[in-house]
Amino acid sequence: ATSTRSAAPRVVELSYAAFLHLVADEPARISALRISLSRYSFMLDGAPAFARPVRAPMDVLNILIRSGVDFRAAATSAAAGLIPLVFPILWLAAIFSVLRKQLNGATGSVGKRATAKKLSSTELSFDDVAGIDSARDEVQEVVSMLREPERYAAAGARVPAGVLMVGPPGTGKTLLARVMAAQAEVPFFYCSGSDFVELFVGRGAARMRALFKEASATRPCVIFIDELDALGKQRSMRLGGQNDEVEQTLNQMLACMDGVDSSNNGIVVMGATNRYEILDPALTRPGRFDRLVRMELPDEEGRAAILRVHTRKLHLEPDVQLGRVAAAASGFSGAELAALANEAAIRCVRRKGERIGMDDFTSALVDFTSSRRRGIGGLVSKIVGS
Repeated sequence: ATSTRSAAPRVVELSYAAFLHLVADEPARISALRISLSRYSFMLDGAPAFARPVRAPMDVLNILIRSGVDFRAAATSAAAGLIPLVFPILWLAAIFSVLRKQLNGATGSVGKRATAKKLSSTELSFDDVAGIDSARDEVQEVVSMLREPERYAAAGARVPAGVLMVGPPGTGKTLLARVMAAQAEVPFFYCSGSDFVELFVGRGAARMRALFKEASATRPCVIFIDELDALGKQRSMRLGGQNDEVEQTLNQMLACMDGVDSSNNGIVVMGATNRYEILDPALTRPGRFDRLVRMELPDEEGRAAILRVHTRKLHLEPDVQLGRVAAAASGFSGAELAALANEAAIRCVRRKGERIGMDDFTSALVDFTSSRRRGIGGLVSKIVGS
């Protein structure tokens, strides 16, 4: 015996006009009406049927119904149904892309590269450093160790693992580090202590490891960390003593410098700070920073030497006496003296002169001093003399 299955009833689609006529004239033929935004499903004389509503103004629909015109909704494809979703999806995708780039910028690149900049060679020499003779001599000796390590190794000496330069702002710490790298003819990595301070815990330590790894590949070399106090502050001075991101980075630096010291692999770490008193003792001890170079404000003779360096390329009048300018510029740092020489040159151009005279230095010094709220009594007489 064979069994047969009854075919599923065919669903009939009515035009929207026919559906409206049925509702108005023969409502008894319609049952089980279910309404959605895009489809009206119902039973017509017991058989399934549906109609798709037409989105049009009611007055237009009324005219069409009264005129007996048959009309229905246009057929829609699956792709057309997705169009309203395209713009929200694109908007969410754009937000996600921006957030991902920001996160990758903060975390992804850290640890994959050193944060320091590898500076190209320069033409700087120790002749460009004046007013800090003692500090210059100490750094010059380290240069000699880097250029002729075998001479010191023969005597059992080793290159210092670190050189820490301490002094007020503008005394030439960064300049001396650049001169050291140029004269030693070795790669020079420059960074700031704040470059290692990251929002995410462990990222600063990863940057520190990456820096020393890159330096090891180019040894002998110099790593110069400016503003070391941003990184090397005493751990006991941190609020609550918590093991925060800066402390982890400092711990990593201590470990890296110990490795440098024990292997004596030609990496010299130079640091600069004007807040030596707040540095962690574990960082400043011999074995990490073997040599401490004090850099004070220059005396009168040093100021005159600095002015001679910064006026070498300037056209001066024969009567300019840099010694008198240096005597009047008491307490000036090297950076301030460089700015003073430049201001004198600007005043020469302002008055349409061809050579810089004493009046230009006098005007520049008075303005420079008064703008920094220092006493200027007797300043002019110090410059011009009696």
